[in-house]
Amino acid sequence: MKVIFLDIDGVLNCKRTRNPRKLPYVVEPKLLKRLKQLLRQTRAKVVLTSTWRYDPAGMFSARHWGIPFIDVTPEMPKQPRSKEILAWLKTHPGVTRFVVIDDDDDALDGLPLFQPSAWTGLSPEIVRGVVDYLHEKRGSDMRRSKIRRAVENLEEVIRRHPG
Repeated sequence: MKVIFLDIDGVLNCKRTRNPRKLPYVVEPKLLKRLKQLLRQTRAKVVLTSTWRYDPAGMFSARHWGIPFIDVTPEMPKQPRSKEILAWLKTHPGVTRFVVIDDDDDALDGLPLFQPSAWTGLSPEIVRGVVDYLHEKRGSDMRRSKIRRAVENLEEVIRRHPG
């Protein structure tokens, strides 16, 4: 079985996602459509790693939006996301190949991370990279450089605090 460990915020929604009422759990339909296309192409299954899984309203919203997931990673307070993913994998030996799609790289070293920008969410380039990786046509992930992440973080600070 192929698995995609999926974050939601910054992947299925982004800084540009319309949210006039400022609701907490929103998905951009265009980004969800890309995910579903990815799943059709790879026949992978989704396991949620998103913080949405901690909140019943978040889980309700994930189902409401139609995010196709089979499970969630275990909740391990004060542990990095990578440990939650590794714990899930340990109890599912049938996994043959997996990726992590997350806009953050917090403690995901050593895992195949495909990292969209929080400004764009799941891009066609990330989708192609994941498809190639899960089909073993690509050996490397698509992790953004530390410099690029620093620039994006600085841009966000500037946008929040106009001078």
